[in-house]
Amino acid sequence: MTSFTRRHALGAGGALGLAAALAACGSDTGGGDGGTPELTDEGNDLTVWFMKDSVSEKAMDWLKSAYEEKTGGTLTYEIQVWEGIVSKLQTSLASTSSTPDIIELGNTQAPTFCAVGALLNLDDLEEDLGGDSLTQSLVELGSFDGSLYAAPFYAGSRVFFYRKDWFEELGLEVPTTIEQLTSVATTLHEANPGGNADFSGLWLPGIGAQQCYAWLFTNGGRIATEADGKWAADLSSEESQAAFAQVQEIWSKASRAGSVTDPTTGGELHVPFNAEEAGMIFGFNWQYKSIDDKLKDKVGFFGFPGVEEGGTGHPFAGGSNVAISASSQKQTAAVEALKLIFAKEFQEFFATEGGWVPGNIDHASALGDDDLATLTAQAVENSVGTPAAANWALVEGARTLDDFFVALAGGGDPVSLATTADASITDMLNKS
Repeated sequence: MTSFTRRHALGAGGALGLAAALAACGSDTGGGDGGTPELTDEGNDLTVWFMKDSVSEKAMDWLKSAYEEKTGGTLTYEIQVWEGIVSKLQTSLASTSSTPDIIELGNTQAPTFCAVGALLNLDDLEEDLGGDSLTQSLVELGSFDGSLYAAPFYAGSRVFFYRKDWFEELGLEVPTTIEQLTSVATTLHEANPGGNADFSGLWLPGIGAQQCYAWLFTNGGRIATEADGKWAADLSSEESQAAFAQVQEIWSKASRAGSVTDPTTGGELHVPFNAEEAGMIFGFNWQYKSIDDKLKDKVGFFGFPGVEEGGTGHPFAGGSNVAISASSQKQTAAVEALKLIFAKEFQEFFATEGGWVPGNIDHASALGDDDLATLTAQAVENSVGTPAAANWALVEGARTLDDFFVALAGGGDPVSLATTADASITDMLNKS
């Protein structure tokens, strides 16, 4: 599962009808009213939908056994694929006869389902699941109107991979501000230690919107903000424009990857790194396994730096949330299963089996104590998410941010591009 797969799981067709369809046939016991419904209890045998490759067999076996021991009931797993999952959930969650009891949702899918009455209110459970230790960027995406409906399941966030030998050769230090990052990337680019005509100091693809969010969020910009029930896009703000100037400087001085518009190519960061066409890449911890063995002892890592010395970087986090269907007739049993999902034993499987940061970040130590593991956990803890708007699916389906950053990488005027994108995003997020 990749960030590209998640991003395009909400296609334009499914996104356009999702909110209306679910609102029309959603359960009255669901979210959106801020209240906690009376739990139903019609047996202990549950159906659980997890996405392909999200949860290991070992983790599912543990959960199945622990649940049976605790309740006497059986968990039946149905593994789903990302393609088409939104329309499948749209149909299933609206019916008491066909709904799964527990579901996994992509974190950027969660806001729509939270807003339309499809999920059970989890406010009374939040402390039991982890409270303040839950990944806050995913808490925001799993909440609506101040209440939690989809709890953080697991997450991943990007860190920088760099060639330690080239840094040493050129006398470079690990950057601790965005300005230093640009300087280091430019020095690497000009020196071209890889001796390759396609060399980039930092390989930053034009299609890499989710990578570029780190500059946006760290500068204090946001994609959109909400006030009094209305959303307003934020790409034209002073903070956002400062971020866009920084990424454009990298594309003009330190990266030949701005012209990359194919999502598959843009996601395969190990390819230019292994070909010695990149001094740095900005990727997930699990991508380290794709680095050539002959290079692995030459790779170092650092997190996204702050604007000022000693500041904190705020990358985007991709991941999943987990929820209980509001249409489930076995909600009491589903609550017990959800508590087990957030038990230390199950949460640690995300780290040890999947290489992800658990939804309860207190259990992230299971990733290990090396630099990559530590930096990954810190990145998730400091992450910021996309807007927790019911209509965010429309923006993703329209590829508005992808197109914006591709145009920005091509040298487009950031003010003009932001003005156009802001109008489109604001309109979609407020569409009734």
